[in-house]
Amino acid sequence: MGHVKTMKVLTKLINDKFNTKFDCHNIQYRVNKLLRSTLGQPHEDAFKFFELAKEEIKKNKGGFFKIDIDQQNVFRRCLYVSDCMLEYAKQFLDIVIVDSTYKRNRFNLSLVNILGISNYGRNILLGFGLLSKEDIESYSWIFENLKRIWKKEPDNFITDECESIKQGIFLFVNINLRQVFKRILSPGSFSADGIFRKI
Repeated sequence: MGHVKTMKVLTKLINDKFNTKFDCHNIQYRVNKLLRSTLGQPHEDAFKFFELAKEEIKKNKGGFFKIDIDQQNVFRRCLYVSDCMLEYAKQFLDIVIVDSTYKRNRFNLSLVNILGISNYGRNILLGFGLLSKEDIESYSWIFENLKRIWKKEPDNFITDECESIKQGIFLFVNINLRQVFKRILSPGSFSADGIFRKI
């Protein structure tokens, strides 16, 4: 069958090939069941990632990993910053870009990318997190931990219009709200040649 991009396309392919009349929900259920039987439960992978991150930090004698789970031992959020990412953060906190995916994976988790910009104008990964909820509490948790390990504040943030990210940034910086608004830049803050426009 090759690669398919949507459940709708997969459903059509299956129905055409086997002369059936499944709807997208039936196919989605079967795909998820197959993934669970093949790969295990999504929360199990989160704990495997935790073990891998701990091993990596121990092996490299540096880095940061923190996981937050609830009373039922269910994954809520985590943050990972390797020793290399920590070194980058010492030099490249002039501009920090924060963006997240919208739960487009089998884990139903948002991936939060925290990026800097190198002297060559290239994006560099400063850390990443996984969130079960994209709320102010989760982003505040991410930024509190970044503040602890970076030990200084970025000069500028670039993010989209996600209110939870903005509120998390407000808690991150030690200045008043008016100054924070000036320091949060949106993608529209760039001109075509990459130069900042004043906000």
